[in-house]
Amino acid sequence: MVKKLLKIFSLTFACTLLGVVSRLDSVEAACDPTVCLPPKCFCPSINPPGGLTLDKTPQFVQITFDDSIQPNTLKVANELIGKRVNPNGCPIKGTYYVSIQYTDFSLVTQWYAAGNEVADHTMTHPQDPFDDEIIGNKQSLNAFAGIPNGKIAGWRSPFLNWQPKTFDIIAQQGFLYDSSTTALEDDATWPYTMDYGLYNDCWKGFCNQTIHPGLFEIPMAAILDDQGSPHLMDPYLDGPTDTVKGWLQNNFLRHAKQGKTPFGIYVHPAHLYQIPGTPLAPNTPDPDASLKMLEEFLDWALAQPDTWVVTSQQLLEWMKNPVPADQLKTYAPFSCQVPKIGKEICNGLDDNGNGQIDEGLLESCNFNTVVWSTCYGCPSENPSLANPVPKGGDRFHVPTTCDTVWWDPIANQCLCQDANCAYTDLSKPAGLVGNSSDPNNSNGNNNNGNGNNKSGKQNGASSITGLNTLTLIPSFIIISTFMQWIL
Repeated sequence: MVKKLLKIFSLTFACTLLGVVSRLDSVEAACDPTVCLPPKCFCPSINPPGGLTLDKTPQFVQITFDDSIQPNTLKVANELIGKRVNPNGCPIKGTYYVSIQYTDFSLVTQWYAAGNEVADHTMTHPQDPFDDEIIGNKQSLNAFAGIPNGKIAGWRSPFLNWQPKTFDIIAQQGFLYDSSTTALEDDATWPYTMDYGLYNDCWKGFCNQTIHPGLFEIPMAAILDDQGSPHLMDPYLDGPTDTVKGWLQNNFLRHAKQGKTPFGIYVHPAHLYQIPGTPLAPNTPDPDASLKMLEEFLDWALAQPDTWVVTSQQLLEWMKNPVPADQLKTYAPFSCQVPKIGKEICNGLDDNGNGQIDEGLLESCNFNTVVWSTCYGCPSENPSLANPVPKGGDRFHVPTTCDTVWWDPIANQCLCQDANCAYTDLSKPAGLVGNSSDPNNSNGNNNNGNGNNKSGKQNGASSITGLNTLTLIPSFIIISTFMQWIL
């Protein structure tokens, strides 16, 4: 483990040293806001989209989870997501970057059916993923969790170890966005499109190789501690819980003053639960205390004015059509709706209201050392990098014309035939707590990026909107905590 962390530190240190100079590449490839026009093109900026003033701009918070979905990791995610509501009374939502190895597909279905987002995080979580890792993940999630291909729109590189070829692959595959790059204080921008390449975390010489018009980058903004040192994923591993909560609150307030840029909490759920009967390793933070601290912070953040916790897709949907904060309570993409199915089908929901999800309908797939459940039939072998969708099973995969919550994989039937399906709106006035056990439905719209791939520079203005591109933060101050504990 020590050698692995040292290797990660060496790679990170070398790359961030290059970043000191590489910001100049961004200046040369600067985005011209008179040419790059929303909703198809966005320049990197700390200014709110659509010309909104700060007092009219909501403060968005993103909670993301990485790696496999298992009973314990899903429990952690639901502890953070399931108990809290946005100002419209709807449960807050999160984005899960799912790796296939060790994942229980039925739990992925439940996470998605509850209105959360599922994104791609490879098959086996390698250091340097090739196209088979990225494409295989998407195929497995579609085949065995029933996630529509058009809804698997996001990508995060394992170990945050991206390469120019990574963006080539996800652009070719029609992904909407990447969220693998890191940001400090000066480059923690709103999401932007890569029409002019990367702005933040850009290694020297790589900016010009990452030009993909229409492909969004959602920077992962670091948490700066009291000494200005950055912490990225799992900041609760880096200090006492009260101290870390203070970091989170201070950084939240900094984002609120700095253009209301989105604030992120990036979690590996495996660090936030303890296996019963297993003692904690020396110098390891108490998982229960860390989880409680994150819950306390979320309660504090949601009590701040105009704060909304949203998925990555919801954030980008809002950016394409910026609505003032005082109008968001009736903003359709942030509403919560439950499909009226009328009978229990295997779709990740409790359709008959008896408190059980997919009662008696799941199939358990046992491959000796690996056991998982699914609504979509057990294949002849466990999905692997060589064969992400093994044949077998007598159930039907979700078609491109139907969303997961409406699809009956046993009857081979879509229970939604048009855009006017019946819903029950669960929105409530501000201040009232919604029923967090009620799942929410996604409407089935495809949110694919355009996948265009261009090379070379584009002529544009010499400055990034809302940013001082000549201010270079010495990237060598980034310490090993930036990558520590990334699984």
